[in-house]
Amino acid sequence: MRNIVSFITLVLVFSCSQKDQNSISKIDSTVVAIDSVAVNIDSSKIENLKQENVLDEEELKDGKYSQIIKDKDFSAEVFYTIKDGSVDYYNLKVYKGKKVQNLKAFSNWGFRNVEELDFKFEDVNFDGINDLTISKEVGMNWFILNVWINKKGKFISEKKFDKIYNPIFYPKKKEVKSDYRISGIGEFWSTYEWKNGELIRTSYIEDVDENN
Repeated sequence: MRNIVSFITLVLVFSCSQKDQNSISKIDSTVVAIDSVAVNIDSSKIENLKQENVLDEEELKDGKYSQIIKDKDFSAEVFYTIKDGSVDYYNLKVYKGKKVQNLKAFSNWGFRNVEELDFKFEDVNFDGINDLTISKEVGMNWFILNVWINKKGKFISEKKFDKIYNPIFYPKKKEVKSDYRISGIGEFWSTYEWKNGELIRTSYIEDVDENN
C-alpha cells in the first residue's frame, strides 16, 4: 500500500514539474518574443534617427536657398545663403498675383542655423493689415527684429525696430513692449506706441547694477 502511495506521489510531482516547466517555457518564449519586438522597434528608431541626421547634413550644405510664406493677399519669399554653417539672407520678394515687389534686405546679424531665421507675416502697427518681419533669437526671451510695414500694398522698411530689443506686440493695448536683461549690467523695460505713423517710446525703466 505504501509503495502504491509513493508511486502516485511521484507521478503527481513529476506531472506538476512538467506543467511548471511548460509554463516557464511559455513565459520564456513570450519574453523572447517581446524582446524581439523591442529590438525591432529600437532598430527602426535608430534607422529613423540616422535618416534624419542625413537630411540635416544635406540641409546644411553650402549653397543658396529660399523660403516662402503666405498671407491672405500676399506671399513672400526670402533668399538666403548657407556658408560654413552661417546663414545670411540677401533678398526679399513679395508677390500679389502677377505683381512682384523686390525689397532691399540683407542680414545685419548672423544666423547659426536656418531655424533661427523666423520669417512671418504679422501686424506690428495695429492697423489690421499684416506686415512682414524677420527675427532672430539672441538669448532667452531676447530677440531682434527686421520689419517691413505694409502701406497700401507696398512694403517699406521700418528702421525703428533695429534698436528695439525683444519687441513683444500687444494688439489690444496697441503697444509694443521691450523687456530684456544684460547679464552683469541690469534689466531694461520700454513701452512704444504708434503716433501719426511713427513708433514713439512712451515709457522707460531700468534697473542697473550699480556695482558695475
